[in-house]
Amino acid sequence: MRPDKGGLGNGSAVETRVDHRSAHAIHTSLIRPVLLAGAEPAVVIVETCVVFALLFVVGIHLVTIAIALFWLTVVHSVMVWVAKQEPQMTALYVRSLSARDFYAPHARAHVPTPTSRPAIPALR
Repeated sequence: MRPDKGGLGNGSAVETRVDHRSAHAIHTSLIRPVLLAGAEPAVVIVETCVVFALLFVVGIHLVTIAIALFWLTVVHSVMVWVAKQEPQMTALYVRSLSARDFYAPHARAHVPTPTSRPAIPALR
């Protein structure tokens, strides 16, 4: 049996399908999100500014050093965990702030809100 004859030994001309697709490697830097120290870059910049403000604006005291260490260990660890769940969580949260809490039901998208009638009719 010859493979170019479709596996038939009688010499009939049957096409065999050959897959010419090839796998292309995609570099991981095109897939992975950009993170600084495991967290989103904007979050890391805010954390750094807060720690520098604590240490250099408030002053280098035992309490401010303790608060800065707490901020760098606990808060940053939480932000790394959040970045592992969703790398763009802060952008998603900021975008969700623009949404309203309640949307009145409408028949169509661009219909004005219907006026409500008073429960107690006005006296004439």
